[in-house]
Amino acid sequence: MLHAYLDESGIHSGAAVCVIAGYFGGAGQWREFEVDWRKMLANFNVPMGEFHSKDIFPKAKGFFHPKNWSGDIQAFRWAIAETMAAQTKILPVSAAIIVDDFNSFSLDERRYMTGATFRLGKLVNSGCPGKPYFAPFLQILVKICEYAPVGGKAHFFFGLDRQFVGYAIEMFKQIEESDLQSPGNIGDFAWNRDWDSPATPLAKETPQLQIADVLANLTYNYMLDAGDKMGELGPSPLLAKCIQNRRSHEDFFFNHKKTMRAALDRAIQFGQILRELADLSPETSDAETDDTAQSC
Repeated sequence: MLHAYLDESGIHSGAAVCVIAGYFGGAGQWREFEVDWRKMLANFNVPMGEFHSKDIFPKAKGFFHPKNWSGDIQAFRWAIAETMAAQTKILPVSAAIIVDDFNSFSLDERRYMTGATFRLGKLVNSGCPGKPYFAPFLQILVKICEYAPVGGKAHFFFGLDRQFVGYAIEMFKQIEESDLQSPGNIGDFAWNRDWDSPATPLAKETPQLQIADVLANLTYNYMLDAGDKMGELGPSPLLAKCIQNRRSHEDFFFNHKKTMRAALDRAIQFGQILRELADLSPETSDAETDDTAQSC
């Protein structure tokens, strides 16, 4: 079973970009990481409950302000990245979205990107067209479930003491109650059989969630710094170190207007395939209709 720990940055109102990010790996690898993480924090005299990436990146503040902590902030930042990079079997994953680009699409397009699906050539289920962060969140779930071993499952963890946990549980509930499955259990949506219900430990007590917080924060700041040069401007040295073990460039994905349009074009083609399959199936009813869109 894969254990995936996820966090966010930029889901607040008015954010220009939002990021869902974290790491996944086997339980044994995570136990080894936890030992290394606690040792690293102890070396810098940092209590686990005081660790918050927003107080470390991009500027030192809170517990890490020079008035409160005598450690070397730059050395600590690199120790964080090197501790994570040393875990070669714990893999990073991130998906991000530019909010204005997302909002430039039509209601139905945003519905599809946030969970609505095709059946009989129509969109069913409402999706969440008013919540852009649901799009990268859904991408993250799909990507991690694709890495789950045959016959195994992905187990997801979110910080109970973080705002994100409520949105995550809401999204899981929406998926479980919707029709995110294609006829005959084939196609893009067969992945949703490959997870267990999410767990919600306290982030302040969970090293795995703390490093997810770091990756989300670094990615968020990279997007803000890159602006129109995103895709051309390389990641910062710290971010590059934290994602050096990624298996694929697709595991570190940015949604902007061009990539979202390409994904929607592929979805239209997929919807046509599903309709043709449904027309050939005597078990499929023509009575299924489109649900009313809701901005959840």
